[in-house]
Amino acid sequence: MDRALLFLYAETPVHVGADASTGALDLPIQREIGTGLPIIKAESLKGALRERFRPARDQVADRERWLRIFGAEPPAAGTRSAELRPGSLRVHEAQLVAFPAPALARTFVWVTSPLARARLERKARLAGVDIAPASRSEGDDTTPSGEPSGPDCLTAGPHTGLSVLGPYSVTVSHSPELADWAAYLGQAALPDLPEHTFFKKKLATDVFGCSDDLLSAISRDCAPVAARVQLGTGEDGQAPRKTVQHGPFYSEYLPAETLLAALIECDRADDLDYLREVLDHQVLRVGGDETVGKGLMWCRVLSPRTVPDTDNAERAGAGAHR
Repeated sequence: MDRALLFLYAETPVHVGADASTGALDLPIQREIGTGLPIIKAESLKGALRERFRPARDQVADRERWLRIFGAEPPAAGTRSAELRPGSLRVHEAQLVAFPAPALARTFVWVTSPLARARLERKARLAGVDIAPASRSEGDDTTPSGEPSGPDCLTAGPHTGLSVLGPYSVTVSHSPELADWAAYLGQAALPDLPEHTFFKKKLATDVFGCSDDLLSAISRDCAPVAARVQLGTGEDGQAPRKTVQHGPFYSEYLPAETLLAALIECDRADDLDYLREVLDHQVLRVGGDETVGKGLMWCRVLSPRTVPDTDNAERAGAGAHR
């Protein structure tokens, strides 16, 4: 079984809907039950990948590879198909790595936690890539429960003291270990394209490490919510006019700049290489509301043969602190 690590970085707000409304939210995003952190379920992510790779009907060779990787399409209602077969691709759910939170200084910062970092390291180990320095070391800045032992938050950058993240006022102190992790993460998770240079540098300094509970709270309080209506048409004399037919209803979104990671597996190394060649540094459409500008996510695919240059990451981190 060949594995790779898939990073998803939100270019636009993303709505991957849950199966039930919660409170005032008619259309919430998918979240873990235990932690409350945003996720993209495996079935939603695999469906997005399947549509991204769907070939034209006249591309016979590409269609055969698509069927081999993703499996046969379900038969039409009331019919049976002799071609039903599973695909070779296994997609796991995308879990949160870093969540963007509005801040009084530096516009916004990313917030992560010991749980989010440990999960990423575990996925990286399964994928065979050494993505970042170990987050657990002697003199670690958190207790086993993920609660900071000193200030409310640790920061990768030099901005320390009192800070405001969304609705929360927190005290922060600089963490060299978190700074190394953030610098490496920028090189590993973001596309290696000129237009991402600014965000790589920002990620090297504007990452805050907080408790798991605070990350869960920020991911709820700072997730955008939009009120929407569905318009119908009516008659006003002889002139047609637009009228509200349904709504308002409230949709929740993952904000732009959110970073998630998922593990993908494939029975054949050449199929996994094909997925990486097509996806890496490209945009994937995930979730709904695509007609209103939602759902674009940048992809970065890491396998043991595509590990980023650690020397460049260290230089980027050192340059960010000058």
